[in-house]
Amino acid sequence: MADNSWDPGSFGLNRKYTASKSRRASTSRRRSADKAALVTPCLPHLPFHPACLLGYGAAVLAQRYDVDIIDLNSELHFKEREKLLAILHTMDQDSILSDAVLLRQFYLVIEGHIDGLYDAVPWDRYSRVYLTSPSWFPTVPTEAILRLTRAVSRRSPETEIFYFGNSLGSWTNEEELRRNRVQPVHLNNVLAAYSAPYPVLYDLLPTPIYDHREKYLFDLLPFTLKHGCSWGRCRFCSFCIGWNSGYVERSPEIAAQELEILIDRYDPRMLVCRDHSLNGRNLEEFCGRAEGLRKPWCGQSRADLSEKKIRALRKAGCRMIFFGLESGSDRTLRAVGKGLTVKQMSDFTRALYANGILPSPSLIVGSPGEERPDFEKTIQFLVNHRPYLEVVNAYPFLPTPASDFSSREEQPHRDTTIRLFELISTCEDLGLKVCLGEQSIEYFLFNRLDADHDVA
Repeated sequence: MADNSWDPGSFGLNRKYTASKSRRASTSRRRSADKAALVTPCLPHLPFHPACLLGYGAAVLAQRYDVDIIDLNSELHFKEREKLLAILHTMDQDSILSDAVLLRQFYLVIEGHIDGLYDAVPWDRYSRVYLTSPSWFPTVPTEAILRLTRAVSRRSPETEIFYFGNSLGSWTNEEELRRNRVQPVHLNNVLAAYSAPYPVLYDLLPTPIYDHREKYLFDLLPFTLKHGCSWGRCRFCSFCIGWNSGYVERSPEIAAQELEILIDRYDPRMLVCRDHSLNGRNLEEFCGRAEGLRKPWCGQSRADLSEKKIRALRKAGCRMIFFGLESGSDRTLRAVGKGLTVKQMSDFTRALYANGILPSPSLIVGSPGEERPDFEKTIQFLVNHRPYLEVVNAYPFLPTPASDFSSREEQPHRDTTIRLFELISTCEDLGLKVCLGEQSIEYFLFNRLDADHDVA
């Protein structure tokens, strides 16, 4: 059984916490007004690296408070690292990876330790507790936040609780948080009593703080070039809804300078751009400024980057691009609102490969209206592009909350499961690694990037 006892040094917390109990009691009231914690809830999501929101939040709060950064998600995974390492070994060896198969039992074990970990934190030392996501992916269910909130309130009813993240308006119900005394705040103004949703202006934030990274799976730091998505009209996606709506590009100069500071301060082995898509007017200038950083990195993109921008990415150190292929059928691409054609997908895949960037496509199987000829075109796309691919990410159709498909209650095709198994079989025959789920594909990409560390 995992040890859920609280170690004050787990996250590099202030040494004064190890003072005697009597001393803590005599000074707690004086310190509490200026003491805050920035915390992540435990989620079924592997701690690949510290989240952008955690880094920026730490830097913002440090300007006002004596703040402790407590990534409970990475702490819990680290406590169960022996079980996790066995799963990761399987991910390294197998040709078919399924989040549901490989990680389900692991998270059932972890589930039993969450409340004990929460209750072990000395919440009464903090006047304010800020909660945020432990991952780039904004799937933070309301109940996950409220579970942690209840743990804080049991120990310290007077502690104020706040939340900032990209999930408000989709996975996270803002009004439900308010009813449970959790105040949503905005990253650009975390001290405000109320913040209306608007894009995060990253250029106005201090350089992120990513201290104490030893409990993450990779020596990897994230960065961002924009808020939102340059397209934002895919019918299965809600990334651009609610508090994550709007689109703002960063100054490429400021973004590159910030990244240079992070590399100088932490010297990570590699980097990942956490934009929903790299596409934007600032990309080429950023790449030009990033050429001298000499760190390998990967990111996500829509499949409409020009050859010139792809060459710029390669020169800047980009080694892998994850992109939404979704389907090999133009009819299906139009139906899901992708705004791209199969020819664009093909040209993009070939151009990435020709420039030394690994293409990593994602497919959706069984979207509403996908007929048999559409699916067969997806299979044929994989056959035709096998020389350029190593891995494919596949999902049965499952729209995100608040997306257009969800609001219309459109259902997956009745043959979705049959087609998914057929897709897997095709990938096996082609010698492609196939990942079913977000976490397995992320692990593959980061592991591949780590192994291919040459940035010459």
